[in-house]
Amino acid sequence: MTAVLVTGGTGDLGGALVGRLVKADHGVRIMSRRAGPASGGLMTEWAQASLETGEGLTAAIDGIECVAHCASSPFRKTKEADVDGTRRLLEVCKAAGVAHFLYISIVGIDKVPTPYYEHKLAAEKIVEDAGVPYTILRATQFHALLDRMFSDGLLRFPVGAVPGAFKFQTIDTGEVAGRMLELIEAGPSGRVDDIGGPEVLNAGDMARSWVAASGRRRLILPLPLFGKMNSAFRRGLNCTPENTYGKITWTDWLADKYGSP
Repeated sequence: MTAVLVTGGTGDLGGALVGRLVKADHGVRIMSRRAGPASGGLMTEWAQASLETGEGLTAAIDGIECVAHCASSPFRKTKEADVDGTRRLLEVCKAAGVAHFLYISIVGIDKVPTPYYEHKLAAEKIVEDAGVPYTILRATQFHALLDRMFSDGLLRFPVGAVPGAFKFQTIDTGEVAGRMLELIEAGPSGRVDDIGGPEVLNAGDMARSWVAASGRRRLILPLPLFGKMNSAFRRGLNCTPENTYGKITWTDWLADKYGSP
């Protein structure tokens, strides 16, 4: 049994990993910026700590053998959380003698020029240079991310625009968590092979299948975008077709969530 701290343990990926760790009889401590629930689970511990300030990190790491770093802030204070926060966390890990630091990253961050991806790439470099035994795993976008992108953003209203030529190789969050469990049990492995979903699709087709599965009525218009970032997504530089790992397709995931045939 390994004592594992999961940062971002209340998020989609962190929560899926926590469940798998508990099932595999590992000791689990969830780290979150928020205070723990009044009636916490008997199978997990809770640590309230902040990557942005460093408050609580030393206590969170106490007695931990492996850190699975799932916490991220893609939309606000990304440098403070993903870059500076990862550095703070690793400094505490090194001082405490943590044996394994597992960092979850994103396929294509060295090829797709976005500020968030640049920060993730900087965080990878910090992990590599920190002096703590590590594993870095890059995964493609999650099915759940595209679902939120359509439901809360691009197709929130009856008429929506989608960058139809963008390519995605989405993967199920649970399958990524399963791979992370394998890597935790394998021990520090450096930069491992990227993982992606079972197929590469364009955003237009994904949007149309999402509309059909969710039962919404939407008029989908093309959204022409230009620039280096958009060119990278059109070229599929965020994909890794040579490293398919997931088995659950976009259609499978939609059927499971929305009950479509």
